Amino acid sequence: MTNSFENDSEENAHLPEQTAIWTRNFALLCFANVALFMSIQVLLPTLPVYLFKVGGSQQDIGYAMGAFTICAMVMRPIAGWLVDTYGRKKIITLGMILMLAVSGLYQLSTVPIMIIVTRGLHGLAFGIVGTAIGTIVADSLPITRLTEGMGYFGLTTSLSMAVAPIIGFWLADSYGYSALFSWVIAMSVVALLLSMPVKGTKFTLNNSTRSVIGIWTNLLEKSSIPSSSVMFLLAAVYGSVLSFIALYASESGINNIGLFFTAMAAAMLISRPISGRWADRGGSSKVILIGHLAIITGVSIISLSHTIEGFMTAGAVFGFGFGFCMPTLQALSVRYAPGHRRGAATGTFFIALDLGIGLGTIFWGYVAAASSYQIMYFTTLIPTILAGALYYRLKGYGYYQKHSIPVQCDCDNNR
Repeated sequence: MTNSFENDSEENAHLPEQTAIWTRNFALLCFANVALFMSIQVLLPTLPVYLFKVGGSQQDIGYAMGAFTICAMVMRPIAGWLVDTYGRKKIITLGMILMLAVSGLYQLSTVPIMIIVTRGLHGLAFGIVGTAIGTIVADSLPITRLTEGMGYFGLTTSLSMAVAPIIGFWLADSYGYSALFSWVIAMSVVALLLSMPVKGTKFTLNNSTRSVIGIWTNLLEKSSIPSSSVMFLLAAVYGSVLSFIALYASESGINNIGLFFTAMAAAMLISRPISGRWADRGGSSKVILIGHLAIITGVSIISLSHTIEGFMTAGAVFGFGFGFCMPTLQALSVRYAPGHRRGAATGTFFIALDLGIGLGTIFWGYVAAASSYQIMYFTTLIPTILAGALYYRLKGYGYYQKHSIPVQCDCDNNR
């Protein structure tokens, strides 16, 4: 039963005008997300190298990187229920505090099992804060510009990705991994401080989810499952790039692989706004098609690359593809959900993203150990092709139709 309104900030928080994207709330969330991902993405290419230094194996790398995303995935549905039941702002603050607390554990992690456990705890905290931020961003955007707004918000992740790996390698090489882990703590503090002025948006609370049965039946949002399923397959490919590209490049004597991430992030910075506007004007299927073709091309170039120029080209093409696919699929996953279910819809989408990256990383670790990194990357073409086939198969069954888009309600008018 829906019978109350959330107002979890000290001041009243109003929804934006119908066409407004760049509100104060949205800007604060973007800056907080930059700091959040600056703390996370410095570890993506550097932690596998650190694991090798402390005696870890390829399987350990798969488990460590997979632990983060799998634990985040486990927490997503719970976080979605929490933000729909207790409010976006409260859960963002809780998640940021947990992120800061867990960040300090990296300084104490000196053996593979400790690193794996820390990564798992880090993933649990990120599952909370990531779901809460994604939900309040969706609340703050007008439905007619939802994909475009999601694209702009996604630029914050791309911006972090452009510089964080370079900073990570520089800190680790110049000052050691203790300095790297101190950076993670510092960025977590900044993210917490930037999130504190964010105002909670008003929406109708679904108090029926407070019962035990209600919790379990409301963890996932059914309308989000079609696009989330496609994202799961693409995320498996994404995980192979995040976790193993540095080790693959080192086999060819390339140590400055941070430029790969810079090229990928730059391509995302360019492609996200373009894809968002195009998708909002009815071109979602074309955006998805172009994105899939770019991902297939990018993975193929990775498989054949032996120079930094080749890896940078692959990163740009790969990033362009994900810049088209990811925000479009995320917008589709929340577009059809009722306002009071957007937390669950956001959680459902990120469950698929995290599960794909986590399971994919573990699986590709075994493939790489049994064959080679080159064969592993060729193998990632399979889920990419399956993702495209699944999207168009579901579209043929009648999903992603314009008439299914709900009308956004200004809940303040119902007070």
